[in-house]
Amino acid sequence: MIKTILSIPSSATELFGTGPQWDHWPFGPGYGNLNAALLKLAFVGLILGFICLFLRVLFGPKGIFRDKDLDREAAEMREKALKDLEEELASGEISELDYKFKKKRLL
Repeated sequence: MIKTILSIPSSATELFGTGPQWDHWPFGPGYGNLNAALLKLAFVGLILGFICLFLRVLFGPKGIFRDKDLDREAAEMREKALKDLEEELASGEISELDYKFKKKRLL
């Protein structure tokens, strides 16, 4: 009985013609030809890309679970920094060119 149960995977391997390079795909030890290795990398890359996009949708700009207080605090800090920058320009502490670069960096 146990021999019959244990022979099922080997008979499935014979039936579908899969070789040893596909036994542990995509997380196997890496043996096989170049195409198998590239397909493994592409598969893992697709999974990681999907996870990144999923998290971006959930927590990115205008995301479902994004904390609105953090956006408000960031906007307030940006406004304060712009105000301070304009005061520095008006008092002559920085040049017009420095003002443009710093303003561009803030926005």
